[in-house]
Amino acid sequence: MPIVITKAEVKRKCRIPSSDSTWDSDIEALIAEMQPSLEYGIADVYLNNTGDSRLQAVLKLGILEIISGEFIRQLMREVGASEEFKIAGLTVSARADHGAKLIEQGQARLKAFRKAQEEHSDSTQIASTTEYATRAFTDENMGNW
Repeated sequence: MPIVITKAEVKRKCRIPSSDSTWDSDIEALIAEMQPSLEYGIADVYLNNTGDSRLQAVLKLGILEIISGEFIRQLMREVGASEEFKIAGLTVSARADHGAKLIEQGQARLKAFRKAQEEHSDSTQIASTTEYATRAFTDENMGNW
């Protein structure tokens, strides 16, 4: 059973009334765009373990949080969504960026289930296609940087 994210779930996470159909096509498009790539980043051993309903619930929640967070961020980029005004010392402005918090929460939830990265993926390296060239940047001459 593949993980299924519905627009109703995204609307609930984003606190959009279920009767409001204004964003339905945008939500469906975002789910179709993001879910496959998010699932691709999860190791197959976890994604294919459909017998463990609790594991599948964790994976689904992580994916749902990331998609919902991205949708909230897209809403904040709409004209007028992030403007503010002041009247007699009272400031009215957009709410805090809950979308970013949801994305971070979803990423943290899925972190343990990600595919293994290449060894030393966090180290910086220089790739050169110049055969037999002397390295211009070595540990020795870059030591003071």
